[in-house]
Amino acid sequence: MIVVIDTNVLISGLVSQGPPSQVINLWITNKIIVCVSSEIVEEYLTVVLRPKFRPLGTAQERYDIISKLIELDNTKMVCPSVKLNAVQEDTDDNIFLECALQSNANVIITGDHHLLGINGFKGIEILQPQYFLKHLF
Repeated sequence: MIVVIDTNVLISGLVSQGPPSQVINLWITNKIIVCVSSEIVEEYLTVVLRPKFRPLGTAQERYDIISKLIELDNTKMVCPSVKLNAVQEDTDDNIFLECALQSNANVIITGDHHLLGINGFKGIEILQPQYFLKHLF
């Protein structure tokens, strides 16, 4: 299964147990293919390097966590060929739709209400982690 993981799911999965951490475990154990774009990686890094995430380690250790995930064989880097404006309330969220569309992803896994409010996008399901785990995996 090909997925795009929103930043909120990644960070939640790194800081606590629960459905987001189970999604990250599927990534680490090569059970899902995770697609990212350079914009998504930049957002992952920007957020994980915020001071409030110091409990995860030093800035270098947090950077390394993201780098190791991106370097996994089941992580695919894509370069979206279209810019979208499907999420007008929070235009930063469009990077996840762009990546999913370019990579032919099955699902975007997110906790973001702007993305969840779209109710799917061009055949791509948009699901919270718990629903992804329960219904699709």
